[in-house]
Amino acid sequence: MGNQDQLDLTPYAGRWIAIVRGKITGVGMSEQEARLAFKHQRPKEEPTVVFVPEMTLKDPKPATN
Repeated sequence: MGNQDQLDLTPYAGRWIAIVRGKITGVGMSEQEARLAFKHQRPKEEPTVVFVPEMTLKDPKPATN
């Protein structure tokens, strides 16, 4: 899934997303919610459903010595 790497997933941190043809087509707090949101729009297609983890940066500034 090369297109997923190009998507900005920041707004979806902590949520499940459904992806088809490189586009986010459903979002939910659970895998089932994301799949149902997708199926409502495209009932005949099958999405890839993935969890977007929350990213935390412990020290976003580079160390300077």
